[in-house]
Amino acid sequence: MSSRDTVIDPFFGFFVPEGNGSAVPTLVKRASAPTTLPDPSTGRPLRVATVDGRAKAICPSCSTSAEGGFLSFVGDLRLAYACPSCEQFVWLQGA
Repeated sequence: MSSRDTVIDPFFGFFVPEGNGSAVPTLVKRASAPTTLPDPSTGRPLRVATVDGRAKAICPSCSTSAEGGFLSFVGDLRLAYACPSCEQFVWLQGA
């Protein structure tokens, strides 16, 4: 298998794209989503508190309005936004 054949899930198994008739898909929660996500800075697992799919938002990274997904974490005030347009998780500081 070549590296070209390897498919990397940009949403770490939390969301799956669903066609909605537009160029940008909607992200819906995957039924068998994991319970942790690695911290992008330290790599330590962060326990997920909530998973919210089909969340209408403007991506802080690419400025596209889309129906992506949000993750919140236990004991961590950050949120992560999964953008279906730029296909990445964008980490947001909590309040």
